[in-house]
Amino acid sequence: FILKENCETKSVTAEIDKVIEEQKGKIFFREELGLRKLAYKVKGNSNGYYYVINFEADENLKNITGKISTKINTIEEVIKYIII
Repeated sequence: FILKENCETKSVTAEIDKVIEEQKGKIFFREELGLRKLAYKVKGNSNGYYYVINFEADENLKNITGKISTKINTIEEVIKYIII
């Protein structure tokens, strides 16, 4: 995911961790890639903090990625994200 460059990154990443853990996801890898220039403006931002979080989710839980996605969409500081 990518965060706005002028936000409190530690609190936002903690919030995203909490969202994943609330949905019974298990985080096994986390990496901060730092501030980078975006290829094009996204939501009016030309720079952003890049992060990678790898997590596992129970495949038996219904629509877990949809629930995580919905909650991440409500975090204003998140410019862009993808769940694979």
